[in-house]
Amino acid sequence: MKNKSYIILKVLFSGFMLFSALGELTLNETVVQSMVYIEMPVYLLYFLGVSKLLGIIALWYSPYKSLREWAYAGFIFDFLGAIYGFIATGHLVFPDIVMAPTGLFLCILTYYYWKKGDVLVEPIGAR
Repeated sequence: MKNKSYIILKVLFSGFMLFSALGELTLNETVVQSMVYIEMPVYLLYFLGVSKLLGIIALWYSPYKSLREWAYAGFIFDFLGAIYGFIATGHLVFPDIVMAPTGLFLCILTYYYWKKGDVLVEPIGAR
């Protein structure tokens, strides 16, 4: 089955993003401390958490290709912003410095498999 690799990667990536979004929406102590380290306002966590949840929904349920493109772009900006924040402030602490590049890699890999053309994307209810 050609779609198997893509589905596995998409499940892993979605789980990764869901875990991140829940940490942000519940104001997990580690997540809050990470925001303090990179000198960003904590109130952005709610925005990031909701945006990630909406991005996950777009990846799985949107019948529009452009909406999925925007979701992937948003995830890329999120990861690049986090990586830049940690490098710019010099707070290269574990697990933050590992999680952002890992998420970026998963995102790029999932996007690659989606764009490769091996994936048949159907809107919900099309069967």
